[in-house]
Amino acid sequence: MPRPAASILVVVAVVTISASPAMAQLAPAPRPVSVEAAVRSGVVSGVVRDDLGQIVAGVAVSAIGTIQAQARTDATGSFNLSLVPGEYVLRATHSGYVSPYRALVRVGASMHLRRNIIITKLPELPERRVLIASVGLTDPGEAPARPAAAAPPEKGSLHGWYLRHLPRTILRDESGQRPRRTDLPYLPSFVDWAVVESARAATSFFADTHFSGQVNVLTATAMSTAQGGLPDRDPRGIAYMAVGAPIGVHGDWRLRGALSTGGLASWVVLGEYEARDVQAHAFKVGMSYAAQRAVDDFGTAQLTTLGAGRAVASVFGHDRWRVQPGLEIDYGLRLDRYDYVVGQDFISPRVGFRLGIAPKTSFRGLVANSVVAPGADEFLPPPTSGPWLPPERTFASLVPGAPFRSERIRRYEAGVEHDLGAIGQPMVIGVRWFHEDSRDQLATMFGVNSSKAVGHYYVASPGSVLLDGWALRAAGNVSPLVKASVEYSISHARWAFGPEAADIARVMPSAVRAERERLHDVTSTLEASIPDTSTILSVAYRVNSAFTRQDAEGLAVMFDGRFAVQLRQALPLRTLGGGRIEFMVSVSNLFRDPQNSGSFYDELLTVRTPRRVLGGVQVRF
Repeated sequence: MPRPAASILVVVAVVTISASPAMAQLAPAPRPVSVEAAVRSGVVSGVVRDDLGQIVAGVAVSAIGTIQAQARTDATGSFNLSLVPGEYVLRATHSGYVSPYRALVRVGASMHLRRNIIITKLPELPERRVLIASVGLTDPGEAPARPAAAAPPEKGSLHGWYLRHLPRTILRDESGQRPRRTDLPYLPSFVDWAVVESARAATSFFADTHFSGQVNVLTATAMSTAQGGLPDRDPRGIAYMAVGAPIGVHGDWRLRGALSTGGLASWVVLGEYEARDVQAHAFKVGMSYAAQRAVDDFGTAQLTTLGAGRAVASVFGHDRWRVQPGLEIDYGLRLDRYDYVVGQDFISPRVGFRLGIAPKTSFRGLVANSVVAPGADEFLPPPTSGPWLPPERTFASLVPGAPFRSERIRRYEAGVEHDLGAIGQPMVIGVRWFHEDSRDQLATMFGVNSSKAVGHYYVASPGSVLLDGWALRAAGNVSPLVKASVEYSISHARWAFGPEAADIARVMPSAVRAERERLHDVTSTLEASIPDTSTILSVAYRVNSAFTRQDAEGLAVMFDGRFAVQLRQALPLRTLGGGRIEFMVSVSNLFRDPQNSGSFYDELLTVRTPRRVLGGVQVRF
């Protein structure tokens, strides 16, 4: 029996035995609901200051969402809220202060979030005296406190003349109500009723719905290391917008979209609905569409297939089913359609589970089958909730006239995780075994043709590869302000070369690997939040012993690394709805996100990746 099949049977046997009634007595007793909820709860903390930067004590900070909770700031202006997973709206109130702050936060299991709040002190208004200018009255301070309208207008006064001579249609009586004409009856029409009721419904909808989202105005450019780090062309502008709102207490809907213009126009749009994590079925469904069109000769020359444009549509859905406190099942399906790839419909299913085998210890398994087309990273939404940029690169087949072929990845995983942290401060360590079978593994090559821009690359397949390995991972809160993760893996690969291997070897020899090789890989991430300056720094770095890169003697396989750095800095400005304005800049030479569903070799076989610089302003509301 092949090793992968034998490993699968062992994993299935372990799951079957663990869930069987005969072994029920050996499994740990389910934790009470209150204990389970406490373990899964998250923490939101922060500091409340006034507009001068001074801390404010005694501020009531409330969270309204899945549950309602409230906490008051202490002498240091700090607050701490323990909340079950879900989405909440944070508000701050205090006598003598006004706070436009209203932030929507998503609390996950064992998650610790930091949110700083600024409230504005109301100005002390001076005492005002009302003076009455008249003839023959006593001192203004002794004037009777009655409305001026209570006294009828004098017959010889100008006001009395207006009342006697002006048309009644432009006058109001003393009660402030408009007099109604008596010569014609008032018959409200259906149009009047429809307009009034529609306006009332719209006003109620926007007033009662807690919208959240962001508007980004960004500028992106690519820099080639072969050209001394200079950009290959003028930067391009990107407009990005996201908006969402809760639907009762069950879930949230979101819309995201982006647009870029220039020689290569592109746009993306995504709509999705996500149920709250506290429910038994925390599912997520959505659909996306992305398109790329050339509007001048420069872009048309690079889009060499199917005319001058490409489009990709995707429908996806996945669910996390909490069967019982110690058992969760995660399953999903994604259906993609590429208009430039032979065999236009692609299905990518996955099934995983988590089984509690001891307090804070769980056994995990995963079976997934993914289909990745050339250029999929340009057209499919990212796995995270950050900005989704429209397609910014063009690509073509390395072999002239050869059709695009998709990469098919079959992956199996099994591992154990243990949580060492306290409530709200997770610290997870784990070990896992993985097996990956990648058919028609893709290689991505930049800089093949010097006449093409940095944003253009070529794709081809050197063959298929089998990968077996082990990984050790640690992730959690290093401090209240810093979250980090690091994973080390060692794996063995076996290659079977395909018909395009000879063409790749003539252009980039190191993209055609040895039949057997050993890989050492370290992937790490870090996210630091500095509340005092409202700064968020995110870093991802991957080091591997078998990157394909260019050195002084040509192309070779050697030890190398890839990175992605993003900095977000809040500006001392506030929007009318209590949102905030941030400046964002990122630099990256990673071709693919470390959290994507591609194969282990996708990043290793990307040659001469240009650096991408992205910057702009984000308005969050």
